[in-house]
Amino acid sequence: MLAKLVETLVYIGISQVQNFIYLSFIFSMMQNSGLISLVYPVSMFGYALMEEVRPRNWYWAWIRTYTIGVLVAKFLIALHLVRGLLEANDDTLGYVKPGLHVYTGAHTMWENVAYMAPEILITGLIMLNEIRLKLYGLYYVIELDIETVQEGIQRHLAKGDLDIVQLRKLQNANMDIHRLFCGKEDQRKLKEE
Repeated sequence: MLAKLVETLVYIGISQVQNFIYLSFIFSMMQNSGLISLVYPVSMFGYALMEEVRPRNWYWAWIRTYTIGVLVAKFLIALHLVRGLLEANDDTLGYVKPGLHVYTGAHTMWENVAYMAPEILITGLIMLNEIRLKLYGLYYVIELDIETVQEGIQRHLAKGDLDIVQLRKLQNANMDIHRLFCGKEDQRKLKEE
């Protein structure tokens, strides 16, 4: 019984991985506020949540590439390769707030891990989301691109003619306004089809 409950909780978590990605965007902005982290909430509220079903695969690929670029920049700073440049421009960086910080002191390793944790979390969750979508067969298409049962029936009745199916779908949705403004002869042709 307990194993089934744990399994159900894991499935619930996997099905909500996209929402966890959005929460990690907000967490990244809270943890490392700056211009670098500003991209996540702007892309989330400006595009991802505005999509009808869910964002397409190019959005997740772009966010993953951007996050890996941010991680590489943070690793370079942690390796002291750019530290001199950042310390020399402390006054300028204080006004611009790019979101890149240099940690010094005894606990630098754990501070660096906490500093990079939001991007590592985002990258891991995006990879989990891509695996989930590939297993469902929805990585390259979204749910609106897949034919519904009613569209399949209409295609069968039209003997596979996709143009007639699209025309009937338009007519059923009352979005075919031009038929209201065409002549009687054109209306008879539409009814015959």
